[in-house]
Amino acid sequence: MGKLSKINFVVVVIVVLLIAVLSEVIFSFNDTEYTVTITGKDRITESSKDSDGNSHTSSKYIVFADDENGNSLVFENTDCFIRLKFNSSNVQGQLKEGNTYKITVVGYRVPFFSWYQNIIKVDEVKQ
Repeated sequence: MGKLSKINFVVVVIVVLLIAVLSEVIFSFNDTEYTVTITGKDRITESSKDSDGNSHTSSKYIVFADDENGNSLVFENTDCFIRLKFNSSNVQGQLKEGNTYKITVVGYRVPFFSWYQNIIKVDEVKQ
């Protein structure tokens, strides 16, 4: 690999890393608030194997809800380092089906990529 090729490779790696970091920051600070009634909860588990044949499992909590207009929405409830949210299991346990909550979410819902808005904050609405 020539000197110019090494420089091009390093530049491409840096650009890809910057795009990844900036997109994570952008997706983590587009706060949106909803008032929703919880209709269900679940957990999605995904398993994969790396090139060495080692298995890796990851999971995320999913929350199903209806908004004030009766629209069905789906959110994820995962930890978010950038927002210092590390209590996803507590939040999942706090959410009760049939109860209404004011939630703050970040991110975007893109069904094609199975991306969900992530719940960052939850406040129960007393009725």
